[in-house]
Amino acid sequence: SWTGAPRMIKALAQDYSSLGPRRSIAALIPSFAIAQTAVALGVPVSFNEIIVSAIIGSGYAAGGAGVSRRKMLYTVLAWIGSLALALGLGYGLFTAVDALV
Repeated sequence: SWTGAPRMIKALAQDYSSLGPRRSIAALIPSFAIAQTAVALGVPVSFNEIIVSAIIGSGYAAGGAGVSRRKMLYTVLAWIGSLALALGLGYGLFTAVDALV
């Protein structure tokens, strides 16, 4: 996350809500801490979901700050779709391998 952080901050701050660099960085630091704590505890998490949620939350905390509801909807639908696809593929592959064995 730290190597791509400047590009990620710029894209998220402009695409998801109108945040300045300082507020975006303020959202990145706790997101990084949450992700690292989850990893240390063995909980699988998506850093992408954590940071996007923090940026959107910062935008709402700043009085809406140009939060793009349309982009949020597409992002949530993509998250749900990727979870469903992963579950479907995992189940399908497991069933296929189990049938062969």
